Amino acid sequence: MTLCLREHDLDWRELDGEIVALDGCEGEYLSVRGTGAIVWRLLAQSAERERLVDALVERYGIDAEQAGTDVDAFVSSLAERGLLAS
Repeated sequence: MTLCLREHDLDWRELDGEIVALDGCEGEYLSVRGTGAIVWRLLAQSAERERLVDALVERYGIDAEQAGTDVDAFVSSLAERGLLAS
């Protein structure tokens, strides 16, 4: 399954490794860094869960199980906020 950030009413920029986003639907600012920023960038381009996990394993040298847990938690948080394309 391909995951992607929604395109409408979501503006974001990267500043010094931190993602700063404005959710226009909710009128909220969001900020992510570290693993969240890596996953966010990939979601902006559309990515499979496996690619997200691989990126964290490659960057941080963690095992795939831990990376998968981290990815799932982050993606779940974005989905709850309505930030993923449906």
